[in-house]
Amino acid sequence: MFETAVIDPVPSTEHLDLISQLDQLTLALTQAEHHAATILDFDPDAQVAIGYLAPDHGEPRDHLVSGCAMDVRAWRMLARACSGDADCHDDMTRLAFFLRERCQPAERLAPPTLAIGARVRLRTRPRAGGDRYSGREGVIVKTHFVGFYIKLDMSRRERTQKTELVETAYLELLASPAAPEPATV
Repeated sequence: MFETAVIDPVPSTEHLDLISQLDQLTLALTQAEHHAATILDFDPDAQVAIGYLAPDHGEPRDHLVSGCAMDVRAWRMLARACSGDADCHDDMTRLAFFLRERCQPAERLAPPTLAIGARVRLRTRPRAGGDRYSGREGVIVKTHFVGFYIKLDMSRRERTQKTELVETAYLELLASPAAPEPATV
């Protein structure tokens, strides 16, 4: 008997449009994909083998990442690592499939209440040796594709102000940023 090669259908033009709209997209990644994305964003010379992240074994895609967090080259590398090594697509087709599978609808996205100037409390994060900043409060001072930089309130014994990068999932909103007061004449 002859073996018949089955090739997945080429993505439609609407899915290829996702690549051109990458800056406006929010993608849901697994923890392993999120770590690989962080490395690819940090090191442009990093290489990940084709299909290295393909068997995700039902790992939840709960890390939301903005499409503008990395350049298209890094997204293509991540899509290549997440695709099965048996598929025979070019990198742009792989990226189109990757974006189609992981693109999040607007209703799943976190509400835009976390912004610079918002007051937050840090939830307990899984850290080796425990999370030393758990329960601390502070103000968001800068954004990052992983989360936010939080300027922590100083404890009585601290001599310096601490700023900590915290993933969005581990932040509890206490107060929205204050609206600018109208100017009086």
